Amino acid sequence: MMKVASLFKFWLMIGFAAGSPLTKVGAPSTHFDYTNPQKWEEHESNCAGQHQSPININTDEVIVTNYPKFIFQNYDLVFPESLENNGHTVELKIDNEDDEDDLPSISGGGLDDRYNFAQLHFHWDEGLLGSEHTINRQKYSAELHVVHYNTKYGSFDNAVPHADGLAVLGILIDLQARDNIAFRHLEQFDKIIDPSRTISDRLQFSVPLVDLLPDSTESFFRYNGSLTTPGCNEDVIWTVFETPIAISVRQLAKFRLLNDENGMPLRKNVRPTQMLHDRVVTYRPDPNPIQSLFSFPSNLPNLFKPFSNEFQQSNF
Repeated sequence: MMKVASLFKFWLMIGFAAGSPLTKVGAPSTHFDYTNPQKWEEHESNCAGQHQSPININTDEVIVTNYPKFIFQNYDLVFPESLENNGHTVELKIDNEDDEDDLPSISGGGLDDRYNFAQLHFHWDEGLLGSEHTINRQKYSAELHVVHYNTKYGSFDNAVPHADGLAVLGILIDLQARDNIAFRHLEQFDKIIDPSRTISDRLQFSVPLVDLLPDSTESFFRYNGSLTTPGCNEDVIWTVFETPIAISVRQLAKFRLLNDENGMPLRKNVRPTQMLHDRVVTYRPDPNPIQSLFSFPSNLPNLFKPFSNEFQQSNF
């Protein structure tokens, strides 16, 4: 059971955080690697900031809130999409961005503005525990980030310098025995293995973004943080959904076939969790949780542990 922190502590921490200036830089750096992410701050001062991401979410310390539910506009539509290997991850982008009103967007969920889709990308590791965010120190198999920019600033580049410029949906990825149908279309990596040769490739079958959302988007965690790559801009409103999506071991292994900008295998692209410092993590519980149709005695062995636990010591 989550403990609700006192309102006094909540407002004290919010007031302290509001007094912390945010250092802004331009677009994220393009030349970096994951050999030693702790050294990023030697070249990008923001990476040593006090509001960095990812973080570990301690569910005993979150503040329960009553945010409204998210509104996903045009998430069910199909757009021309391309995959890009930028040397650090694989990105999915919508090719035609002429009419911003038609782009997928999010609002509600405690956001004050509407945010347009910019791109989505993935994070993974050499083994089977490659998420960037953790919940109670538990890592998941991978993580999907769906990046949006605040429409009041007109574009992604214009939004980056602002504290409310970006809103990123963090979607944890667990393992399942069967392939995820949505990910089958994203396995089109053959032409983007080496970013120095072919950067992007048009998807043969586009994927509606709704297919990549968790089954439930009702419950989520919220905090203010940063990009998880240099320049580590502290301008991101993070939403981490409590419900994960799933991927098969075979599909997860596909990501490790990609090469980085130096032509080396891109085995992992995970930044370690950062200190929370003076920030507060809020939590919106599902207001209508599905009640189990069955009840089990508490002394029964856990026969339904997450599939990924069976593979934690495996390597592919």
